[in-house]
Amino acid sequence: MLFSMVSLKELIIDVDGSPLGFIAWYNHRTKNSLIRTIQPVAKNLRFGVQRAEMAAIYYGLRDNIMPILKTNNSKRRKICIDVRSDSKSTVEQLRGISKIRDRKLRKITRSIRKMLSRIKLKIVFNHVNRNKNKAGHILDLQRRERNTFLHYLLHFSTNH
Repeated sequence: MLFSMVSLKELIIDVDGSPLGFIAWYNHRTKNSLIRTIQPVAKNLRFGVQRAEMAAIYYGLRDNIMPILKTNNSKRRKICIDVRSDSKSTVEQLRGISKIRDRKLRKITRSIRKMLSRIKLKIVFNHVNRNKNKAGHILDLQRRERNTFLHYLLHFSTNH
């Protein structure tokens, strides 16, 4: 993950989470992405999707700030990280606009804030439409591939 820290002014990270237990991030600067598996959320669990979204933000930040932390403080202060999610409520919670009503969501949010307090970077949280969220596209492609594979297995096992 090499990129010039001098020319880096803004880093955009798209994040998305699925209650099926998958979260993804996409770094627009490096064009890198990652899908992680987390514990799936119980079906119809209240706040389940938000928990997955908040976990995606946590891991998206954690995975992408490490190269930046290796730079000196004067260069680091010039960097702005824009974390984008298609979950408006999650973004509003991180901005402090909306109240966090779930205990696990508060725990993840505290972890994010604790991580951010240790680094001296400007970080903003923004809402992005679903069709512009690259991490969302990555999770959609993965879901389609998984469904195609399962359909093939089911078809193959019943016909042979």
